[in-house]
Amino acid sequence: MNRHKLENIISEIPIFSKLEKEQLERIARHATVSDFSKKSVLFSEDNSSKGLHILLSGKVKLFKISDDGKEQTIFVFGPGEPFCLCSVFSDGLLPANMGALEDSRILFIKPAEYEKLVQEDPTILMSMMRVMSRRLKDAMEMIDSLSLKQVPSRLAAYFLTREKNGLVKMDISYRELSKIIGVTPEALSRAMKKMAAANLIEVEGNEIKIFDRKELIRCSEGECLR
Repeated sequence: MNRHKLENIISEIPIFSKLEKEQLERIARHATVSDFSKKSVLFSEDNSSKGLHILLSGKVKLFKISDDGKEQTIFVFGPGEPFCLCSVFSDGLLPANMGALEDSRILFIKPAEYEKLVQEDPTILMSMMRVMSRRLKDAMEMIDSLSLKQVPSRLAAYFLTREKNGLVKMDISYRELSKIIGVTPEALSRAMKKMAAANLIEVEGNEIKIFDRKELIRCSEGECLR
């Protein structure tokens, strides 16, 4: 990739948006860009990478596989998002696996270079801390949902966290959604049909219309579709 073009791309990444031109130039000099095809495994618990990774295009997921082969999707990342954050300043080990949901392009910055940038501009570190705090909160909510709630409640909670103006735009497949909330695709389909029959939602392709947000909140708390 042309270095000037790479600088422009880096400048549009939220955590780097306030960097000076000289800093952007240095990142572009030291960064590498890699392409991964759909369904390929980027990193695993046995084979990970230390440093900062940022998704430039495509979609990747963080997931775990149980001893019996069941897959649990933890997070799905879109363009501009950093990932593998636990390996940025640590031993480089990843407590899960990373896989590409689409053909994806990834920017990689070595730890030493990233540390220099943080020392020069602490706002980068603050941006990273905000991202990590948000993901920690999401992880805690997922643990609560998976361990304490029934399928409709898990699904309602998922929709509520992604709803904007009464609409949820699905940027992942329903099969992938079933892995996120920890159910089979068949159980997900049944739950969505029940919610639609109860006039909580309407499904139109990759969009979910929310008709009764108040009732959906009750549902997320475990008080619906018994």
